[in-house]
Amino acid sequence: MNSLKGPLKIVSKEMGITLYINIALTIALFALYLFLSTRADSNEMLGILFGPFYAIFLAYPFIFFKSYKFILALGGTRKQFIVSSFLSTLAFIIICTIILNVLYLISGMTFQNGFIFHMADILNDANAAMYLWIDFLWLFIIFSIGMFVQAINFNLGTIRTLSLGGILILAAIIAYFFLDLTPLFEFIIMDHLLFVHILALAALIMLLLSAFMMNNAPLERGDRKIFTSPAAN
Repeated sequence: MNSLKGPLKIVSKEMGITLYINIALTIALFALYLFLSTRADSNEMLGILFGPFYAIFLAYPFIFFKSYKFILALGGTRKQFIVSSFLSTLAFIIICTIILNVLYLISGMTFQNGFIFHMADILNDANAAMYLWIDFLWLFIIFSIGMFVQAINFNLGTIRTLSLGGILILAAIIAYFFLDLTPLFEFIIMDHLLFVHILALAALIMLLLSAFMMNNAPLERGDRKIFTSPAAN
């Protein structure tokens, strides 16, 4: 594989089936809300539409990593796997962002009563472009978290990854019970746009770290140190 054409095709195929399933689930959910709007009050929130897409982008790294060994077996490189994974995900994020916001637009024209909650509704002065941008950012953030976790899992192995996860969960529980998190919650609500952009910056850093880890990744998932001498690319 001397170009990205092969790796892109392999990764996109791994991701494509779940994308089609989630598009169908989202449309079915929209149809349900359309029906519920005939029985709802005028200002009633019917639910959320982004659930299936947000969930699948968190799971995507655990799905398309199956293509890693296929790409290497066919003569591809780790860099080709990384680039093709990121490009495919970017294209799918754009597609899902457009689909979500087209459905939101249709809901405003067809729902008799009620509305669908959008993450941009937290903002005081959101417009159409901001709705698109917020969905794009959240999908990017969620994917980056999943990619970072899977890159650690692939390099360190399940036991070490679960141990790190347990430490983080314990730290979160301690923080919740022993720290005053009210200022943080107020910041998330009152300055939601800034909060999302800070998360997006952190997600970008996680994505770069994931690329670094996978650039030196072993052939098979297993226990190993993250920082090793560079593998053949």
